[in-house]
Amino acid sequence: MNIEDYKKRIDALLDPCEDEMFALLEDFVNMDTFSFDADDVNKLGQKITNWLKDAHFYTSQLSKVGIPENETWLHGLGDVFMAKSHKTSEPGIGFIAHMDTVFPRGTAKARPFYLDKVNDIATGPGVADMKAGIIANMFAARALKQANIMPCPMTLMFSPDEELGSPTASKQLAIHLKGARAIMCAEPGGVGGFVTLSRKGSGHIHLQVQGVSAHAGRNYSDGSSAIIELAHKTLMINELLDLSKSKTVNTGLISGGTSANSISPWAESRIHLTYQTLAEGKELVRKIQEITDQVFVKGTVSSMSGGLRLYPLERTENGDKLFDIAHEVAARLGIELKGQHYESAAESGFCSSDLGIPTLCCMGPEGDHIHTSKEFMLPSTLLQRTKFIALTALQSAMYFNKK
Repeated sequence: MNIEDYKKRIDALLDPCEDEMFALLEDFVNMDTFSFDADDVNKLGQKITNWLKDAHFYTSQLSKVGIPENETWLHGLGDVFMAKSHKTSEPGIGFIAHMDTVFPRGTAKARPFYLDKVNDIATGPGVADMKAGIIANMFAARALKQANIMPCPMTLMFSPDEELGSPTASKQLAIHLKGARAIMCAEPGGVGGFVTLSRKGSGHIHLQVQGVSAHAGRNYSDGSSAIIELAHKTLMINELLDLSKSKTVNTGLISGGTSANSISPWAESRIHLTYQTLAEGKELVRKIQEITDQVFVKGTVSSMSGGLRLYPLERTENGDKLFDIAHEVAARLGIELKGQHYESAAESGFCSSDLGIPTLCCMGPEGDHIHTSKEFMLPSTLLQRTKFIALTALQSAMYFNKK
């Protein structure tokens, strides 16, 4: 069979499913899946894998592995869910997507899924990033299994903590996708036919300061303020920001203290980094460690955990070949496919840089304004991008055949 014949098979299987796809998307968007709410994230994972189990995939809810002793909070996150087309350790083609969003519980009720096909817009928390991508991967894989045309197994993985840098999910990706032929990452496609060929890497750091409590009016000199110590460190860390080199360092969360009239005995912050190369990322972490080790307020003790999370997606020969395959597939679907660089990180970078697998990112339905209340997805691209993922997976399975 040639690509046109395969396309006809996929069209016949997916075209009748569009209404089902939108109904499931509405259900998913109306489920809150904030990264820190494990129960909510796991409910979505169970719904996804139940659907795939009905499609005769072998499904699993994976236990956490490799949690560092100084990051015990990771045990409180949701689980990775996996579906495999065959009972085999060979991953074949990997399909990756994340279930978590940046929106806290209650957001879905406040602004639920909205669909307007006439004006080609769908909105709601996580509709593009990346509930629509989850749908696209599920239906693409099911169609390929139903058609019985894949020359290798398929492995679908759904992460609970990508918005935190995949600190637990990356461990499972490394175990279950090692040796995959290629990876289809369904992050939201760029409006106008864009997929992503390169991305920055990211890091997440948890900075903690221990101080000494004292009455702020009567015994001020007996205390050591963790908040003041953290303030000094935060300002120094901010000096590492260099937008001219596309390096970002952002202290996005901060907390501490027990009362206004007490010297704060504790303070903490969470810091997010992005960088263009792995070497730049390692240097940023080293400098933040140096700042952490300094003492500005006598009597305080500081520590940091975390570090580099998702490595950058950098251009490779096999990655470019995968784009060539996708470009040919897109042309058959009427998509004028374009490649782009993206200024944030994703699990595609981990799969490419850490696991060495040809990976294409932002293959999911097109959308924009992610992480904001203005986030949207173009409904006209949901079915189209699902077919794009399916046929690209098929063609790449043939090209990257590892006999």
